[in-house]
Amino acid sequence: MKRFLIIAISVLAVSCSTQEASSLEEKRVLLGEKESEVAALQAEIETLKEEISEMDTTSNEVSTSIKVAELKKQKFSHHVQLTGTVTSKENIMISAEAGGRIVSVPAEEGQKVSKGQILVRIENEAVGNQLAEAKTAFELAETTYKKRKNLWDQNIGSEIEYLQAKSNFESTRSRYAQIQTQYNNTMIKAPINGSVDVIQVNEGEFVSVGTPIVRVVDLAKVEIEAELSEQYMTNVHKGDSVKVKIPALGVELTAPVTFVSQVINPDNRSFKVKVNLDNKDGRIKPNVLANLMINDYTNDTAIVVPSKVITKDLKGDFVYVASNEGGELKAIKKYIKKGRSSGPETEILSGLKEGDKIITDGYNQVNNGETVSVH
Repeated sequence: MKRFLIIAISVLAVSCSTQEASSLEEKRVLLGEKESEVAALQAEIETLKEEISEMDTTSNEVSTSIKVAELKKQKFSHHVQLTGTVTSKENIMISAEAGGRIVSVPAEEGQKVSKGQILVRIENEAVGNQLAEAKTAFELAETTYKKRKNLWDQNIGSEIEYLQAKSNFESTRSRYAQIQTQYNNTMIKAPINGSVDVIQVNEGEFVSVGTPIVRVVDLAKVEIEAELSEQYMTNVHKGDSVKVKIPALGVELTAPVTFVSQVINPDNRSFKVKVNLDNKDGRIKPNVLANLMINDYTNDTAIVVPSKVITKDLKGDFVYVASNEGGELKAIKKYIKKGRSSGPETEILSGLKEGDKIITDGYNQVNNGETVSVH
């Protein structure tokens, strides 16, 4: 009852004071007085807390149990993660260079072929007859020209006969070469060593110039293409180590960056990187997705802490360290400047030093200055 009476009297006093302070200046003075009273009361509370803490003989019994790790300089690496697509460096779709009917398809899908091997034949009987005629004409013209030239060199015969023989030889040679090319175009040959991936025509079908006929792929060497944000332009270089993971195939390996584009794509502000892979067994297929981790930063003498122990308040990022203060082990809050994070670890640029004992377990149960015990 007495407590409620005191509160009522206090409220009445404040009310009367406010009513009496009718002018703006009086209200300002009154506000200052009340703020001073609050500040004095807060200081008194803090003093009482410290006195209680010093007088409390049971503090050691309730000290928070923690685990610590002593900081040592170590190697820290940061990786950029991105997704790329596997492509074959030699993936060729061969199109028809001559029109006609498909007379035979010697190759089969999946078959390994050598460069120059015939894969598909297009009807060439007419061209073959023309080629035989052109060859005969060329050989005759060549023989005549050689005889005329031999006589002309000996100043025998007329110049006009020599020039006619020479002109006929050159024209028949040109015609023979043209028809030879047409004839060769009726045979679709493998341009590289590799495997037949797909055949898009059947025997008996008619094709025209430009019709896609067969795809040949060399899977011995494949590459991964990916695009990286322009912010990493100065951090990624040719030769940098890349961790490659292809989830669909269960493949994990390490390979170097083989190409870094020097041009930024204006549409997405990125640049292209390539990684070559040795694929002699042909296990890695074109167009499969690959995850890349490119090493863009390394510090051999870094201070590193578990990312989970970093906490943030209004002043910034901090961690707790265990420090011997006056013969007691206490949790001390230390503000830090973070660097890069890689997985469960974060590099610390400032605020900690080698030898500091970072609290790794119980860090979320302690307060600054609190007595702790290591277990």
